[in-house]
Amino acid sequence: MIRTTDQLIDKISQDRVWRRKELTELRANIQEHNGALRSRVLIRSAVAILYSHWEGFVKISSSYYLEFVASQRLEHKNLAPNFLGLIIKSKFSKIDESKKISGGNDLADFFCTKMDSRSNVPYKKIIDTQSNLSSKVLLDILRLLGLDESKFSTRLNFIDKNLVNPRNHIAHGEYFDVTLEEYLKLHDDVISLIELFRNEIENASVGRQFVRVDT
Repeated sequence: MIRTTDQLIDKISQDRVWRRKELTELRANIQEHNGALRSRVLIRSAVAILYSHWEGFVKISSSYYLEFVASQRLEHKNLAPNFLGLIIKSKFSKIDESKKISGGNDLADFFCTKMDSRSNVPYKKIIDTQSNLSSKVLLDILRLLGLDESKFSTRLNFIDKNLVNPRNHIAHGEYFDVTLEEYLKLHDDVISLIELFRNEIENASVGRQFVRVDT
């Protein structure tokens, strides 16, 4: 269980480091074979790998953050609304699965008697990138985690047009040409995105943004 901010930062760093090493090695290989057929093949492969590392990092680091928040065992009344909403959503899912007409009783009891009790924030298998981390899916994850959407506002079009769309074409076996210059810029932009997401999660944990702020 990830219980401290230092543990969270360390886990995220470990995941980030191996991804950057792999991407850096791939970039070096592509530049070494610039202009050759091998370079064009590597670039197409690299676009798909860049996307996979972006999606993988978002999914893993988000799950780590949820685990960290869950380990704090805050009282329900002290949780930020987005995390309380996650708990409520899980309870609604159980009610829907039970098919019992009395299923709402448990939810009513939660609101009436459990707000002072310690929380059990669900964190396993919660983050769903839908194998297609579009800007719409990313925004949903940001809202779930209570992260600042505005930090990504200028990146949303890039994510859909320059990252997800080319990856989908390539993954579906379609021809999609990417020049060396386009690939190098894509590489830098994806690394920047990963760093931005990392910063937002780490800042949220250090700033205890998972705690409710009374207004």
